[in-house]
Parts: sequence; structure tokens; C-alpha cells
Amino acid sequence: MDNKHIYCPNPYILAEIMPFGNVYPCSCGWIRGYSFGNIFEQSYDEIWNGERASEFRQKLYNNDFSLCPGCQNLEILQEIKDNSPKLKSPPPERILLGLDEFCDVKCIFCRGENYKIDTKLIPDDKKDKLLEILTPWLQNAKYVKTNAVGEVFASKISRDLIKNIADNFPNIKFEIITNGIQCTKENIEKLNLTNRISMITISLHAFTEKTYNQIVKGGNYKKVIENIKYLSTLKELGQIERFELHYTVTSINYKEIPDMINFARQLGAKIRFLGLDCSRDLEELYKRINIQDKNHPKYNDLVKIVHSKTFLESKDIVIQGWEYFTGLKPISFIEKFKKKFYNREITKY
Repeated sequence: MDNKHIYCPNPYILAEIMPFGNVYPCSCGWIRGYSFGNIFEQSYDEIWNGERASEFRQKLYNNDFSLCPGCQNLEILQEIKDNSPKLKSPPPERILLGLDEFCDVKCIFCRGENYKIDTKLIPDDKKDKLLEILTPWLQNAKYVKTNAVGEVFASKISRDLIKNIADNFPNIKFEIITNGIQCTKENIEKLNLTNRISMITISLHAFTEKTYNQIVKGGNYKKVIENIKYLSTLKELGQIERFELHYTVTSINYKEIPDMINFARQLGAKIRFLGLDCSRDLEELYKRINIQDKNHPKYNDLVKIVHSKTFLESKDIVIQGWEYFTGLKPISFIEKFKKKFYNREITKY
């Protein structure tokens, strides 16, 4: 048997702890919701080095990526030669916390008008013990990222948890995902995040206030822009290591892409252009706004923009989830995977 293997670092260094306490070794949507276990029901050792974790790592060692159909992290994969699969792992270096879904806005492609937050994501008898439960996971962590499923500055659970982690683990740095409305100097200082932010990401999705209001229901464009400029100052002073704007590309906002590129450049920020997450229960909406679909009436207009000199020559752009659909990358994930690592068939997704 060929001793070449495809190595993915995520199942060894990353733990995503999401609503209801389920632990994933990568984005739960990308890996079909394959969970290693639950922090409210099992111990750290039972989860991180238990049967399901070993099974996942063994599959990847065997070059079987059938559990990873939505992977958007091809660039981190490595080809290695190793005759002994590593099924156990030290505590993860990166923790992503998404335990509370509470948010103060509704982005149209994230939550429908009838979306209801489940108030029982965390068992009542566990809410005051979150830091204690998470301590084994945090003992080796260099970075904590929050909140992937809600708004960190609007959620009391997320705010208290960050403050407790910051106070008790002084060497941990934070990666913050926020809509930017409450990301103020006062709140950053209150949560003990001064000089502790490795990366901050603002989900903006629009350049103009008119377009912003079409996408972000209940938002505050002027406040977000004010806070973004403050964060840009912190980045310039070296108090933030990485500053990103996230922009989900749709038929509503695609014309503002060039303006967003220039705006991000002025701020000293990178901009990440995202594709729609079509796993969400918003099928009819996606058909109307999913401009990355070749059948969409405005698809060719998007192609012209992303193949323009402004777009292609910018070094501050990250593209995620739609690079193949507009020809920015000429071959599919599977084709590129096989071409780069193996000249044979791999498990079909």
C-alpha cells in the first residue's frame, strides 16, 4: 500500500464548540455535522481522544475525505509519508466558541424573519460552570475565536465567558467575529481585550447604507462605520494583529465590490468575499440572490467584476466558498485534490 497520506491539521489543533455543546474538528457544515462529542455530557478525554475522534482521524489518514464534503480549506492540506496514523492528540491550540445564538440583528441570508433562538442551548445547571467545563480545552489554547453563530458583544453568555477566559488565561489571544455595532472602545476594555485581539472580523456585507439596510435588518450602519474606523486605528497602532471585513456576495451588493476593496485598503484591512451558505433553510431567497449560480441573470455581471484588474491585482482579498463558480479557480475541489495529491479515484462525496 502506498504510504503517502494527506494530512489535515484541523482535527489535531482545532475544536469548534457549538450550540448544545457539540464539538467539531472543523466547520460543522463542511463536515456534515460530524461531532466528536458533547461538552455537557462527556469529559474532555472522552471527546477529544475518544472513539469518534479516532475514527475521523483514521479516515483522513486513509485518504478518505467522505466526511468533509464542504471543505473550503484545501490550501492547508499537506502530502506526507507516515506509516503510523496519529489517532490521539494533545489539547487543541485553537478553540472556536459558538455556544449562544443570540444576535442583535438579522442578516437576510443568515436568519429568516421567523427564526427563533433556542433558549435551551446550554443546560440550566451548566450555565454557571462554563469556564470550569472549558478549562481542559483551554489549557493548551493559543487562540479563542468567538462567536460564529451569534453576536459576541450582544450576548451576555458570550461576554461573560470571554471576560472569564481573558482574566484566567492571560496568554490566550482572541479572534472576534462581530457585526460591529457594539464593538466599541468601552466594550473592548470592559472584556479585558486590550492588546489581546489576534484578529477581528466585521461582517459588513455592503458599502453603502442603503444596501446595508437591505441586508442587515435592525442594524446601525453609521455606528458600524464609526467602530470600524476605531478598529483601524488599533490595527495601525499594532494592538490588533489582523483586521478583516466579511462580505457575503449576492445580487444585492455585488456592484459595490470595487468600492469595498478600496475601503478595506484605506482601513488597512483584508476583505473576505464569502459565498452563500446554502445549507440554511432559505432556499427561495437563495435562488433570487445567489449570483454565483451560472443560471442567475446577473451572473455574467459578477464575472466581469471579479475578473477586473482591480479585483485580480488586489493583495488584500480572500475569497471563500465561490472561487470555482466564477472561474477564479479553473478546476473543482475534487479535481484539484486528485491532481495535487493522487492520480487515482478518491471517495466520492
